[in-house]
Formats: sequence, C-alpha cells, structure tokens
Amino acid sequence: MALAQTTMAADAIVAANSAQNAELSYELVSMTTEGDRRLDKSLASFGGKGVFIKELEVALLKHRADIAIHSLKDMPAEVLPQFKLAAVLKREDPRDAFLSRGGAAGVRFMDLPAGARIGTGSIRRIVQLKAFRPDLEYVPIRGNIQTRIGKLAELDGVVLAASGLKRMGLADQVTEYFSTDQMLPASGQGILAIETLSEKIAEPGRSDLAQILARANDVATYCIASAEMSYLKALNAGCQFPVASFAEIVCNEDGFRLDSETAPTLKIRGIYWDEKSEKLLRAEVAGTVDLSSAYSVKQSKELGVALAQKIQEQL
Repeated sequence: MALAQTTMAADAIVAANSAQNAELSYELVSMTTEGDRRLDKSLASFGGKGVFIKELEVALLKHRADIAIHSLKDMPAEVLPQFKLAAVLKREDPRDAFLSRGGAAGVRFMDLPAGARIGTGSIRRIVQLKAFRPDLEYVPIRGNIQTRIGKLAELDGVVLAASGLKRMGLADQVTEYFSTDQMLPASGQGILAIETLSEKIAEPGRSDLAQILARANDVATYCIASAEMSYLKALNAGCQFPVASFAEIVCNEDGFRLDSETAPTLKIRGIYWDEKSEKLLRAEVAGTVDLSSAYSVKQSKELGVALAQKIQEQL
C-alpha cells in the first residue's frame, strides 16, 4: 500500500503543476521501515508511530530523496525541526470499515454472536468497539492489508481503515462502514502527508520544491490535519494511547468555497480513554477558520488545543 500511496501522491503533484507547464517527473525510492519489518510486536512496544517514518526521514537528511510520503496517522503529533509538513492531499474516506468472514454479504458487526473474534491492531478501535460490543473477543493483528484480510480464515471479522481499502481497490470486500459517530477515526486517518526538509537545511538548488508542493496542497485538509495533530500534541499522546480526533469543515447553505466571504466553521471531536476512571472521555469544539488567510493553520491548531483542554478538564 505504501508504494500505491506514494505513486498516487507523486502523480497528484505532477498533475497540480501541469498548468504551469512544468515538465515534472519523479523517481520512486523504495525502502522498508522498522514498523513494516517487526510485525510480531505491537507498535507501542518498540517505538510507536516513529517506526514508520524514521528511515524515510534519514533518506531526506542524506539527500537520497526530496520528499517522503506518509499516512498522516502514522506520523508523530509534531515533526522534528529538521523537517516540515509541506503539503497534504485531499482526505480520503476517514472511516473505519468492518470486514466479515463472509465478505460484503457477511454478518454485520452488531449481528455477530457473543464471543466472536475480531482482529484489529488498534487500541483506539478496541476501546470504542467494546463500548457497544463488550461481549466480543478482540485479537491484535498487524501486517499489510492483504495479511490482515487473510486473517479472516481464522477470525470472524477484521477492522481496517476505509481509506487504505479504497486506495487498494478492495472496497468491494467491506461488509459495513462505521460512521464517525459510532467510531472516531485515528487523528490524520485518510490523509496522505508530504514531508520535506526544513528550509534551513534543504538541499541547495531545490528552492522551487516548496512552490511545487504547495500547488498540490489541499488547504481545507491541511487545516483539518493541523487541528487533529495539535490535539494529539497537546495531550502528549501517541499510538500507545486510546485517543482519537476527527475534524471536518461545516459547509454553509451555499456550500463550502475557498473564496467565500463568510469563513467556514471547523468542528473537531475527540476521545480519550482514562485508565483511572475507566471511562471514555469525549469532547467537541468548533470555530471559524478563514481558509483564505495565512492564519488558517494557526486557527486550526488553536481549536485542537482547545479540544485537548476540554478533555483534560474531565480528568
């Protein structure tokens, strides 16, 4: 899937620059991360989210690559100062999907018999699924999409990100989708992030790179990403914490437009599992974000921090 997503992002960058008559081409630099190699342990046990991006960032530092493509949900809440999040593509379906052993026509999640075994590698999903099906057994699984789907030979169902399934052309295997009201996605889920070196240490002669990537950036999704990741940063939360957030732009009656005179509203919801009280805490905030302004990212980050503060007030 990493190769498919990298190709998708590279093609989007080329397409976004076609109007400028820029004859862009690209070369894929394939590599395997520690997170891909160590499938026998949970991510929290050997480094968390950073295990998916470390090798790619080393390639940037050594100038073996100009950009790195990540699933935003696999990135730490804050990138290191040597790097920057240069752009994001428009968000794919952010929901989680349930795949039953019987495929699209299989047993739906709420109709599963007590004791059914469900595979997922996410404690965020387990905490939320247990809220309405505590009678099921949740089995930790890791690996690529095909490996996880293959687990249906021994499990009653698996839960995966809808975005990955759709990008791989596997949406026809989905039994049902969980709405974001049923299960809040991981922060950044469904968003492809484009990372580069910061301007201070960028390779000489690549001053055009920032402008090239900016043309591929989806402004609304960048604000959404900024809000969700700032929420994680404010809570100092990584993949070892059952925490999630989901931001969305609320359209006006005439629909959302970047050039609208009225700034749209960004709404962000969050959850946090408090081990002491054994309660799933929830909160929501909303505020206007002027997407045509240079302050839009700052406004979005402030909403993420405000959401974290609402959660912390409940601890």
